[in-house]
Amino acid sequence: SIEFMDLYSHLIPVFEIEPLEKITDAYLDQYLWYEADKRHLFPNWIKPGDSEPPPLLCYKWCQGINNLQEIWDTSNSECVVMFESKLE
Repeated sequence: SIEFMDLYSHLIPVFEIEPLEKITDAYLDQYLWYEADKRHLFPNWIKPGDSEPPPLLCYKWCQGINNLQEIWDTSNSECVVMFESKLE
């Protein structure tokens, strides 16, 4: 359910989340990160550390992508795709 906290100048939505949904979300988050780490989907510099806040990790990821040569050039109907696979 949703309620609103009234601060007289604006309203802030307050969501009520069931405990089972919180537990499920935490489990899925950890499991997906485990699978991504096991399959090496992210480079070493993007893996989170306790000393770095999440916005810094996002900034590093964006800087890594933006520093590539002509990464956003779509003049020939190209697009940017990131994937990992074992080619045999």
